[in-house]
Amino acid sequence: MLKPVSMKKIAVVGLRANRQHVVSILHDLGVVQLEPISKSVAGILRNERDSDLHRQISDQLLRIRALKSILPSRSVSECRRFSSIDDLMETAQSITIDEEVASLERQKEDLLTKLKETSENLRLVEEFSFFPLDLNVLQFRLAHSFFGRIESEKFSALKEALPLGKEVVSVSQETVPTGLQDIVLYAQQSKNITRFVLVVRPEFPSDTLATVTQTHGAKLEPVPQLSGKPAELLGELETKRNEISQTLQKIEHRLKELSREHFTTIACVEEQLAIESRKLEVAANLGVTHDVFVLEGWVPIPNLEQLKKTLDRYAQGTTEVYELESEELPPTLLSNPKRFKLFESFIRFYSLPSSNEFDPTMIFSFVFPIFFGMMIGDVGYGLVILLGSLWVIRRVEGGKRGKTILPRQIIKFAKMILAPSRMVKLAKAIIPGCIIAIGLGFVFDLYFGFHLNGYLFGFLNENFGLNLPHHGAFFEPLSSFGLRKLLLVSGYIGLTLVSFGLVLGALNHYWQKDRRGMFGKIGWLLFAWGISLLGLALLGGQTVNPMKNLIAGGYFGMIFAGIGLMFLGEGMRALMELPSIISHILSYMRIVGILIASVIFADLISNVFFVKALREGGMLTGVSGVIIGFLILLIGHFFNNIIAIFEPGIQGARLIYVEFFSKFFHGRGRPFQPFGTRRQFTLEQYELAKTVKLATEQKVKHAPMVRYQKSE
Repeated sequence: MLKPVSMKKIAVVGLRANRQHVVSILHDLGVVQLEPISKSVAGILRNERDSDLHRQISDQLLRIRALKSILPSRSVSECRRFSSIDDLMETAQSITIDEEVASLERQKEDLLTKLKETSENLRLVEEFSFFPLDLNVLQFRLAHSFFGRIESEKFSALKEALPLGKEVVSVSQETVPTGLQDIVLYAQQSKNITRFVLVVRPEFPSDTLATVTQTHGAKLEPVPQLSGKPAELLGELETKRNEISQTLQKIEHRLKELSREHFTTIACVEEQLAIESRKLEVAANLGVTHDVFVLEGWVPIPNLEQLKKTLDRYAQGTTEVYELESEELPPTLLSNPKRFKLFESFIRFYSLPSSNEFDPTMIFSFVFPIFFGMMIGDVGYGLVILLGSLWVIRRVEGGKRGKTILPRQIIKFAKMILAPSRMVKLAKAIIPGCIIAIGLGFVFDLYFGFHLNGYLFGFLNENFGLNLPHHGAFFEPLSSFGLRKLLLVSGYIGLTLVSFGLVLGALNHYWQKDRRGMFGKIGWLLFAWGISLLGLALLGGQTVNPMKNLIAGGYFGMIFAGIGLMFLGEGMRALMELPSIISHILSYMRIVGILIASVIFADLISNVFFVKALREGGMLTGVSGVIIGFLILLIGHFFNNIIAIFEPGIQGARLIYVEFFSKFFHGRGRPFQPFGTRRQFTLEQYELAKTVKLATEQKVKHAPMVRYQKSE
């Protein structure tokens, strides 16, 4: 168990002319979280307005990002270091493909629009190729023409619902027969779908037409502005579509050529411009005087000397680091061994610890797998969950995207609940619990509810002279003795964890110099142990009369002393919550409850539905009985396995979050967010130090410095 990394608040003071260089060093170090300037010195400082350089970099960044978004993406296998901002700007300005890329993009968009329109027209003309006349006859000035389709059985009802005149197959472009509001010009009926051409005069209400067609399930589409017979247009439209596609391919090929030539440089420049823009934003918001800049922030104490040495080396004596005393609560940086870092996400899910309290990550990493394994306690279920976890890790981290027996709907649903990265963390977290479950399952002789150890032990006893239990189980959880022992063990676990949590809470209050809080936690600890020891004495048949049993008198003394300390530390509120400590200890017995429920359910599935039904010829007989029995077996164990994943995981985490963390853990910490950027295509820029002239050091002697002194 560790505490979060200790932090120190610092102030960095240097020459204003070198502020951008110092900001670059701090950015590449990535160990300082910048903070607003303290009120005590903010009054004599001011912020600097945006510089022309910042505007130039922002403009270049927008331009480069636009190019990057248009060019086809490519993998970048190299990293580049820019020696200075001038080098960066020169490289950015050397990329002069803007006009060509913009022109290609405009052409591409126009062609895509034409391709979509041509493909749509081709689809309509192909679908209504039965129309024998030139489509030009359907282009009216005083009417609207539609292609329509409807189920054949509903076509007659549609004709009756519309005020149709006689059906015709030709009409001049200048005249529409008067007295007719709608004309079905042509229709082709098939077994399932009838396709028709409909002309609607402007006088006919559009809402009425929409209601009628929607009621009968007809679908209408405007007739495209084309001339020629459909059979002849098909070839023309197909040729036009091919020409557009070929032109698009040429544009795509040219864009790929430009990407192959420039994408790597663009990616490197874009990343470095974004970094420089962020650094300039920080530099513009620093507190400055005429000659000096000031910034404040938090740095992990293990990195403090590294920060000072780096600034001494690369800032050439123009910058000073001052350590500040602050009553402000520092940000939190968790520091756990690599194997335990994946459990940090479980702590963050609850709440990030404050910097002045314990980090419970390592406790969680030990306790959660034990709870998870104890609640499963079956070799079969533990092995299935273990293999499933390894499969998730291999599929996500190993990049394996092959076929899977799981339906896509299940995979999609799983991704809706958890992102793949979180699935991997959860899978890795439950692997130790699966191993514990397999070990306990061997001790309990449980293999999907079957008892198989007896066969192995019989062979070993007979051939090697061992004295292993002939019935196969070292410990039977369903026996009265086994159940009592398991309940007692769970009670001891609850008492141990609750006590440990109270001890940690007392230590937290001690370090925070909160004596009343510390007395309250000690009171809760005494009360919990007094009640527990008294209960164990009653279970053991001992007398608890203090006049006859002095030890029992000590138990009562612990109880009353604990109540007194609780009242001293927390007041009447503590007395009102006295029963909660008992409920928290007894709550750990749910470990046994979930284990027993899983064992009974597995035994019910395996024995009643499989053994009884098939072997003893119960209600299932013959081949059909065997098939049904196996289906019951597989489906029953599948659902019990699903329960074995969720119930132990949820209840195990709940026992830690509620019954354990509540004794010492408050959380609500703010994360440590150092100033820096994760680089992909660029390298750090300490070469910038070479551009600083030694002449600037002479200004140090005469520059008015802002004084920082340690508070007494």
